[in-house]
Amino acid sequence: MAASIVINTLAKHEPPTPQQFAAAADMVARFAQSWNAPDAESLRELMHEDTQNLIPPMTAPADREGVVQYFRQVLERFPDMRLDIIRWAPTGDMVLIEWLATATVAGSPLSWTGIDRFRIRGDRMDQGQVYWDTRGVAERVAQLTQGQQGAAVS
Repeated sequence: MAASIVINTLAKHEPPTPQQFAAAADMVARFAQSWNAPDAESLRELMHEDTQNLIPPMTAPADREGVVQYFRQVLERFPDMRLDIIRWAPTGDMVLIEWLATATVAGSPLSWTGIDRFRIRGDRMDQGQVYWDTRGVAERVAQLTQGQQGAAVS
């Protein structure tokens, strides 16, 4: 017998209040500004100290300093990395941001899409989850860097 998909019709969209919408719009604008010319230290201002964010390939959520350290490493590897917002939507005290990341790897352009989902408390995030195709990005980075190594050998 085939498994059936069950949709929870009780899980409904929670529209944001006007205050939540304004907080989300402000947060998205600051997020976009931070990723226009990112440095790990500036990302700190988006998060509460006690934030809990899970970003691939982390295996457990990190607090603000853990996230800042993570992005120091990311930006060392991809110094020209940028995120451009494709679209965003608030729901209650949460916001979803779909983005396009771009960077240069071994002299070649690399891009991928992803989604940030986070809760806003006051004017900062305090809980987040990021989603993207980590395997696809890793395979593309490996392909580009192996191509560069092969070119250096020939």
